[in-house]
Amino acid sequence: MNARRPRISRLAGLAGAVALSAALAAPACAYSTEDWLTDKVEAARPKTAWSGAPAKLRFSSPNPAASLVPKIWGRGFQWLTRATDGKLVIEEFHGGTLHAAADGWRAVRSGVTEYATCYTSYEASGFPLHKAIEVPFVTPENPVVATRVIQELAPKYFVKEWGGRGVLYGYTAIAGVSDIMSKKPIRKPEDLKGLRVIAQGFSPEAAQALGMVTLNIPFPEIYTAMQQGVADAVIWVDPGFVPFKIYELAKYHTALGLTAQHIDTCINRSAWQGLPAPLKPAFAHFQQLMGHAVSQGIGVDFRARAREIYAQNGVTMIALTPEERAAWRAALKPVQDKWVAEQKAAGLPADELLADIRRLEAKYRNLSPDEVFRLTVESPVDGLLPK
Repeated sequence: MNARRPRISRLAGLAGAVALSAALAAPACAYSTEDWLTDKVEAARPKTAWSGAPAKLRFSSPNPAASLVPKIWGRGFQWLTRATDGKLVIEEFHGGTLHAAADGWRAVRSGVTEYATCYTSYEASGFPLHKAIEVPFVTPENPVVATRVIQELAPKYFVKEWGGRGVLYGYTAIAGVSDIMSKKPIRKPEDLKGLRVIAQGFSPEAAQALGMVTLNIPFPEIYTAMQQGVADAVIWVDPGFVPFKIYELAKYHTALGLTAQHIDTCINRSAWQGLPAPLKPAFAHFQQLMGHAVSQGIGVDFRARAREIYAQNGVTMIALTPEERAAWRAALKPVQDKWVAEQKAAGLPADELLADIRRLEAKYRNLSPDEVFRLTVESPVDGLLPK
């Protein structure tokens, strides 16, 4: 199928550094993602206007329309339409109506959809550097900081990987960095030894280092597996634990921050090229605004609500001491070292990527979600999409 163009008729440098420095030095933010979604952040509005016919793009995902993320997406798309005076409309297709979760890349590339979730976690190859965020203890634990860090590093490391699949980079939103819910307390790496743990996408090397047995059980079957004693624990994030009611069976929650759970998106090349020039900056900036909103809505706001649910259901929240956290990192450091060595042997700058992640994490770690969002609004990253 040929890629479809948007249906128009149917619907730098020193200055940037100074602006970023000013943003970081500014007092607490006067706005938030909620303010943005309710049209109260004037600085987020597009700087150019289009007087021609409206353009429409299809956005698709495997998520049920009534679930948390589509609700956030929907509000963002509505904002984009209002901000462009009705000139850029995103039509939503959720619940896998256009493609399965693993087929976003193919669907966007072929023009079945023009804008979609495209998960690198489903791909065995093609994204060696982006998969750094799935290596233990690489991704910053603060989801919105992690999302900002990935945005800044994407032009250098990830955009080319998306291009290798024949699509354009949208954004990566960190939904959280995985913790563990278990039937017995987990504080030390040795506590996992011999346990049967549900952990999709967890590397065999990491499982071996921790001495656990990994179970690759589909999400809808996790509760039953725990209930029937097939599994002893689940490595996941709160947006998974809570909807699937894992807290009813696993009464211990250990905050580990192991590997990133992320939502990736991609854009059809012809769709982007066919957008009217005045609408391109608005759509490009929107990717970064939307990425932050998804990350905050799931990784920050929902996490706070999850804590209340855990308390109501008698879940013991285990916070590791600095010494205990160091023991986990030491146990999994060989896994990280092996990944770096493999990428370097393939000619890829893995150690440089990790150093950049650490540098930016240190730069932003003390910022609040609103302060990170302010950066996204006032100092967006350049080079994520073609001019």
